Amino acid sequence: MNRPDGLDTDGDTATVSAAQLRTGDLLLMRGRSELASLSAWFGDSVYDHVALVGRAGCVIDFGAGGVVEPALDECLAAADPIAVDVRRPLSGQGEDLQDNDRIAVLAHALSLRRPNYAGDPLRALGVLAAVRERELPPQAALRRVLYEALQRVARAGADAMTASEFVYRCFAENPVQPPGRLAPQLTPMAARAAPFPQLDWPALWEQIAPWLPEERRLPPSFDSDGIDESDFYIALTAARSRLGLISTGAGLLAAGPRQPNPKWLRLCELERSPSYQPLGRLYPAPAAA
Repeated sequence: MNRPDGLDTDGDTATVSAAQLRTGDLLLMRGRSELASLSAWFGDSVYDHVALVGRAGCVIDFGAGGVVEPALDECLAAADPIAVDVRRPLSGQGEDLQDNDRIAVLAHALSLRRPNYAGDPLRALGVLAAVRERELPPQAALRRVLYEALQRVARAGADAMTASEFVYRCFAENPVQPPGRLAPQLTPMAARAAPFPQLDWPALWEQIAPWLPEERRLPPSFDSDGIDESDFYIALTAARSRLGLISTGAGLLAAGPRQPNPKWLRLCELERSPSYQPLGRLYPAPAAA
């Protein structure tokens, strides 16, 4: 069965056990929350988060607290995902990475474990909103949420990252020789024609409230507290400036393989990269209601 969020739950997906995971494997996750649904839609993906398999049954995850290395079971319990799908990194010749390559990826991941590299999910949504160039659905509540997300991007430090940027940098910037040998290949892709998700806006606001200024944490009246078009554009322009984007035409869909600015990277580009081989599902999706 195919769910509205695009995740395949028909039972044909291969199952991957924790014992099969190797350091450097990607864990593509889809959460249950309203914020996860909105982030996945904006990211043209069925997933909203990505993490790396670390050492000895641990996961290298990235979020509001920066880089952390929890046990796999602890990570899954905290995330409570609908599904976790596994991708295995490949060399430029299409073969599994050597142990030394995996160690290099791990070492660079741990080298980024500093507080100034933290990046919360509201900022991550703002990055997707800044990068996206297609027309937005005409919903006042959506503009209200995105306005806060874009402001979060504009006010963040230059070193703030998303999980997608973190994973990309682990492969592209580690000390292997020649430099960049493990950088994933990114190919042009058409946008997914996914319908806009039905969202519980008060519930979504509750999820983003911890990252809002204290005076704006109370839920607004989504019917009457709209955002002026000029104010929204100012927030969008400021967020794009912080990311080093020009106002339009970021070149994200340029023809041919490219080396991106990691600040603009979306999870869908890692998800569909030929540099990562789909292995199967680690965390089976529950039966659809």
